[in-house]
Amino acid sequence: MQENDSLEIDFDGVKFKNPFWVGSGPTSGTADKIIQALKAGWGGVVIKTVGDSIVRKGVRPMYAAMRDQNKDLVVFENIELITEDNLETWDRYIRTVYHEIPDAPIIFSIMGSADISEWAKLARWSEDRGANLIELNFGCPHGEPEKRSGAYISQHPDLVYEYTKEVVQSVGVPVIAKLSPNVTEITEIAKNAERTGAKAVSAINTVSCLMGVDIEREMLFPPVFGYTTYGGLSGPGVKPIGLKAVSSIYNNTKLTISGIGGISNWTNAVEYIMCGATSVQVVTDTIMHGFNQIKEWTSSMADYLKRHNYASLDDIRGKLAGKIKEYSYLENLISERDSIDDELRKIREV
Repeated sequence: MQENDSLEIDFDGVKFKNPFWVGSGPTSGTADKIIQALKAGWGGVVIKTVGDSIVRKGVRPMYAAMRDQNKDLVVFENIELITEDNLETWDRYIRTVYHEIPDAPIIFSIMGSADISEWAKLARWSEDRGANLIELNFGCPHGEPEKRSGAYISQHPDLVYEYTKEVVQSVGVPVIAKLSPNVTEITEIAKNAERTGAKAVSAINTVSCLMGVDIEREMLFPPVFGYTTYGGLSGPGVKPIGLKAVSSIYNNTKLTISGIGGISNWTNAVEYIMCGATSVQVVTDTIMHGFNQIKEWTSSMADYLKRHNYASLDDIRGKLAGKIKEYSYLENLISERDSIDDELRKIREV
């Protein structure tokens, strides 16, 4: 398949052949997986989050899934931490990727400790190894909150400002602040990142959750020797949360946005772009189905643009974000309305 020029994007000055990135997670955690994704046709890959002092082994099992009656995925939970590999191992991974694909579009994801200098150190390490962009993982909902890292940072706007500013001032490549949805108002957090001079955010990270209970065996999911912990929810069911975050950030800042959350087909990606995203990140669908869906996604997206006479994704970016209004605005539009029962009946019949 010939890559269509209409899918090319400019993300904070960095060019990508299409808007689809494999997000940071288990499917971007080794050189082989990164190479496989890029050769399949993905526009970019965000490496699994690297760290230094906070790297430790993860537990097993660390995944759980909720499916509907047709066995289709509704939501997916992980209690996974950042990479278990140290920086020396990642040195080898990165060299291997660039040896195989010299112009590999890699976005580095980093997470430091409460020591702000560690974030700057990791950012410089990333820049020295050819990072196109650096994503700051402020969103992991489970690992390290007791150490003032992950989602703890997103939940404290002053820390978002301090950590982002430290990194922006330490490197010359564009910086993306990855934000947690587990906050009162994500747009205010994004504004704090923007104040530092950062030009981009990614939203959303996973949603804090407890997946469920086996009432017969009196067991929580995922079970780790009879115990569990709160995890991060992803998959199709979180897409509305992601769309809300992206559209609100788009409407209230000038930030470039990488949209994340529940993307399982190309139409979901178009939804995110129409709400203001420039790129989209996909993790759960690559866990469930691998990387080869990208061929159909890019082909179908290019066909969609052609059918609607759009020259590029720029023509649809944020196209619908302006139609999101306060409730009082909607009230003024209504002269006649269905009864609640009639409206619910129509919903049930779909």
